[in-house]
Amino acid sequence: MKPLIAASERTREAADSRTAARILDSAFELFAARGFDAVSVRDIAEHAGANPAAISYYFGAKEQLIQQAIRSVIAPLNALRLAALGDVLARNPEGPIAIDDVVRAMIEPTVRACFTGTGPERYYARIWMLSLSLRQPYIDEVMNEQTDELLQRFVAAMSKALPDRNLAGLYWEYDFMIGAMLHILLDPSRNHRLRRVSGGLCDTSNPDEVISELVNFVVRGMLLARHVP
Repeated sequence: MKPLIAASERTREAADSRTAARILDSAFELFAARGFDAVSVRDIAEHAGANPAAISYYFGAKEQLIQQAIRSVIAPLNALRLAALGDVLARNPEGPIAIDDVVRAMIEPTVRACFTGTGPERYYARIWMLSLSLRQPYIDEVMNEQTDELLQRFVAAMSKALPDRNLAGLYWEYDFMIGAMLHILLDPSRNHRLRRVSGGLCDTSNPDEVISELVNFVVRGMLLARHVP
């Protein structure tokens, strides 16, 4: 009898897991498309084919669901970016590293996730911008949780690559890098405005071109900066 009970419990747990996953998938898809405020719990439940009460059961209030949606989008991308940075640092553990490689470790995984990703990380740029526009303590809490350590790790690597640069300058430059990256990643949602106004000279639908131009822009800015001790 016990094995039957155990099998039944495993079946229920699997069903619970699938329901929770459907709800979360629906949440970040709808949030990315329409914004946090415009999407209701009922909208998410209908999209997921679930009872609205299931959202409260699995995630709590809508605020907690938003937090989990943000984590689900940013955390896997952070893992890719930190892995890329780890590869850069491992090439020369005790010696210098190239700032181009550090910048590329941030930019390339992010751009490829947004352009060709198949998981929740493809919504990164949109979810980030929504988080900035909806300034609420619970949003700030989860964004800080997901971004502060990443920032410190990359700034430390930038400092290793540019040892003559003062720390304040590197923090500025990291933030400018994120801003430039988010701006161009949102261009497809503006009907590729840059491609249109440039007459096709700037192909904002080509991830390789976006990566190349972004890395070049950010690195040149860092090398030209005058943040010296």
